[in-house]
Amino acid sequence: MSQLTKDEMRKSLKKIRQSITGEKKKDYDLEITCRFLMTEEYNKADTVLCYAGTKDEIDTRYLIYAALANHKRVGLPRCNGDILDFYYVRGLDDLMVGSFGIMEPDVRKCSRILDFRNSVLVVPGLGFSPDGKRIGYGRGYYDRFISHYNGKVVGMCYHQQVKMNIPVEETDENINVLITEQYTRNI
Repeated sequence: MSQLTKDEMRKSLKKIRQSITGEKKKDYDLEITCRFLMTEEYNKADTVLCYAGTKDEIDTRYLIYAALANHKRVGLPRCNGDILDFYYVRGLDDLMVGSFGIMEPDVRKCSRILDFRNSVLVVPGLGFSPDGKRIGYGRGYYDRFISHYNGKVVGMCYHQQVKMNIPVEETDENINVLITEQYTRNI
């Protein structure tokens, strides 16, 4: 059997992710969040760079609330042309609908992060491989950011989204830690 193209893989992974709904999704999201909160990467970081999950993605609200309750700074991305800028948020009230219908920091309320020392980055993805390969939505925002980011990169997904043969290109960046509802894997 031949390997799927990136577009075929994305389509397949979206269907898998969309099949996880209701209480099962909520339980998985909470388990993934708990696993993240137990990682060394999280516990050593002063700042958590995260994303605002969409309906089908891991619900990152739990992670954001927990990090803020643990007196960590939280940064969320905002699309600025072809790049991601991260801004400190104090809560979900600091967000507004932005690019692609995704919740982003309101720049009138939030300050841009310029120093990423002692941070951990949590990235979205449609799928990941056990050895740290990631397939996103195809626009390359996170790959461009990760290419100059010096901290640890964590990918979170449902275990059904972990695939052995993730198609990658030269510009694709890997993750350092993979978390599902079943396990945490350091890569």
